[in-house]
Amino acid sequence: MVSGHQSLGYGAFFAPVKKFLRCTIAGFALTTSLATVAQAQPAAPSPEQWSAIVEAAKKEGMLTFYHNTRPQGIEKLLSEFRKDYPGIKTEHIRLGSAALNERFGTEYSAGRNLADVLVTFPDEVLFKGVDQNGWALEWTPPELGAFAAQANRNNRMFALHTTRNVIIYNKQRVKPADAPKEWEDLWNPKFKGKAAMDPPWRSNAVQGLMVLWARNGIPDAAQKLKANDIRFFEGSAGVYQAVLRGDALIGTLADLPLEPGLVDGAPIGFVYPKSGTAVIDGYALVATKAPHPNAAKVFVNWLMSAKGQAILQETDGLPVTRPGVPPPKFIPPTSSLSNVIDTTKSSYGVNLNKEINTWRETFGIK
Repeated sequence: MVSGHQSLGYGAFFAPVKKFLRCTIAGFALTTSLATVAQAQPAAPSPEQWSAIVEAAKKEGMLTFYHNTRPQGIEKLLSEFRKDYPGIKTEHIRLGSAALNERFGTEYSAGRNLADVLVTFPDEVLFKGVDQNGWALEWTPPELGAFAAQANRNNRMFALHTTRNVIIYNKQRVKPADAPKEWEDLWNPKFKGKAAMDPPWRSNAVQGLMVLWARNGIPDAAQKLKANDIRFFEGSAGVYQAVLRGDALIGTLADLPLEPGLVDGAPIGFVYPKSGTAVIDGYALVATKAPHPNAAKVFVNWLMSAKGQAILQETDGLPVTRPGVPPPKFIPPTSSLSNVIDTTKSSYGVNLNKEINTWRETFGIK
């Protein structure tokens, strides 16, 4: 015993040392694991390898593209791609994001693999299919290095563009003093029967808006909208056209058709509410069982190039994710919006499915 000091047993003495060793070993294991993961990721093809992929794509000579980009812009987008790769013909199928993801998965499970490339807004179905069922090819596009790290999801999905929920109104029929400013205006009695939206069971972007409303303390939005006779239209394009025609005075939609309409001079006003804006990234993937895998790689890489991103933004109307591409002319960049909530992941799961069922029950939709 040492006079004047408390005696320490061997266990107490060595406890800090053991803790240090455990942390050091764990840290080393984590570092090694991360290094292994990094090494396991496929490297970007060399210029020679990429040239071989392009030549193989030309020999395949075909590309089938599943998407939910803006209907009016898809032909120009594919036309511009074919100008750069004239040996590759293109076919495309467009559906709402939820239906599109379900169709892709059904075909994959049935062994009926038609799609080469899928560009869509993700949901639980897509994430599960990619992460657990192997829907997407793991590879590294040559253009990936130009993007921020968050645009890359496990070298299988790549974020191309971003949609944001917005409120629009007909400037010819809504006085400036009555123009909507917040989400609550959708169930303001002055717009009873004159507000429009895309139903949440159809669109993943609208599901993100449901998440935002719940976070903002509006869990009963379905009941409020039902009481105000909200009108449902098919997709964001349907909502936009309804407001443009005057069938509805205001509406909420993913801002897919907004920029192109403003470019054409449409009398549409818009607001991204200060209380929060729900955003969701649209991703591209190459199907693991793509009938034309080389053409698929060439197309996705082209969409990620500076030229492809600029054309996608022009034809699709949404801000793209590649740094350095000038923002859209009429709608603001995401960085300028207030209280942005990225619902790419938070809008999925059991609670959301339960909420969608509540919406269906509220509006009598089976």
